[in-house]
Amino acid sequence: MAKKGKNRSLPQTGNIVTAAVFLTLVFGFSLAGLISPDRQFSEMENRTLQQTPEFSAERLKDGSFTGDIEQYMSDQIFLKDQLVTLKTGADRLLGKNYLNGVYFADNGFYIQNYSENTALVDKNIGCLNSFAESLEGDIPVSFLLAPNASCVLRDHLPSKNICGDQMGTIARIKSMLSDRIGFACPAEALKAEAEDCYYRTDHHWTAHGAQLGYSQLRQTMGLPAVTGFTRTVEKLPDFYGTLYSKAPSALAKSDTIQLVTYEGNDITVKYVSRNGDHTPPAECTETDGVLVKQGLFAEAPRASKDKYAAIMGGNFALCEIETNAPSDERVLVLKDSYANAVLPELCAQFGHISLIDLRYYHMEDETVSEYVKSHGIDRVIYIYNVDFINSDNNFVWLE
Repeated sequence: MAKKGKNRSLPQTGNIVTAAVFLTLVFGFSLAGLISPDRQFSEMENRTLQQTPEFSAERLKDGSFTGDIEQYMSDQIFLKDQLVTLKTGADRLLGKNYLNGVYFADNGFYIQNYSENTALVDKNIGCLNSFAESLEGDIPVSFLLAPNASCVLRDHLPSKNICGDQMGTIARIKSMLSDRIGFACPAEALKAEAEDCYYRTDHHWTAHGAQLGYSQLRQTMGLPAVTGFTRTVEKLPDFYGTLYSKAPSALAKSDTIQLVTYEGNDITVKYVSRNGDHTPPAECTETDGVLVKQGLFAEAPRASKDKYAAIMGGNFALCEIETNAPSDERVLVLKDSYANAVLPELCAQFGHISLIDLRYYHMEDETVSEYVKSHGIDRVIYIYNVDFINSDNNFVWLE
């Protein structure tokens, strides 16, 4: 009987140990969170983190205080990035191939899920058509539509997936476009060199993919290939992109950013409207109230996680670029971030380029149509990726 009593005590001891470990972790992490200083910015998520919210009876009543408290507690969890990475690694070892909208695909590629939003695609293409048709005179309009990795690397996806087929969306867009718009979609050219055209851990195309895309756009516009410049490439290793941030894992392979320069092409960038997803590069100088820098590439992002932002320093409402390229045409590019990788090619072709990002170009002094008239724009180019057309709500600012 004594032996049986001893055995019954073992589960109780195990429960006590489990409870003690659990409480130690809970209170230990809570105490560490209270002691450790709040983080201002997360490189992993590439965003500013919520700080201690200011209390007021009015903010408590309207719910904004409790919302900020919840966000604060989520943002300032002790070792949050490491815990998320640990969880992702565990999920992958358990055989999961989809997390936070991202597929873990063949050869180390992270591929973002895609599901067509037909109504929004129709609305956005309608805005692009209306703008093109509203332009006075014979200003040519061209459209470079970049497919995403979910299209070009579709055969890399896990066998069981629910990822939509972008080729259907591309066909829909092409059929809807106004005759006023010349259309270029380099899907087949990209598929021929697929793995060289997209980053493994980021949603953007590489410099090589952008070069293939621009080559097709250039031919659509009926322009000759650029000569007279020597093309060089600077490599930035250890790049982990936006898709990695959604599902960070120690198993992920880093990428290498390629910054393309055409030697002998003098480039000046003016940050006319500073609204954007970053602040203008620190190396800018101010001239007549406008920040100006030489060259396309910013210094600070080269040493950060967000290395894609080395191109221009990020995305801004309005930038104007002057080059010594052979064509003196004044070109307006309506863009998303995929266009940034195309800029070295554009700058080698055109001497005057204006960049407008409709995500940030809202309550400006001029509408886009007024800007075209006042700046003597000779040519308009749309550069967007399929997922952007499928998800963004800012094309209404063209109207």
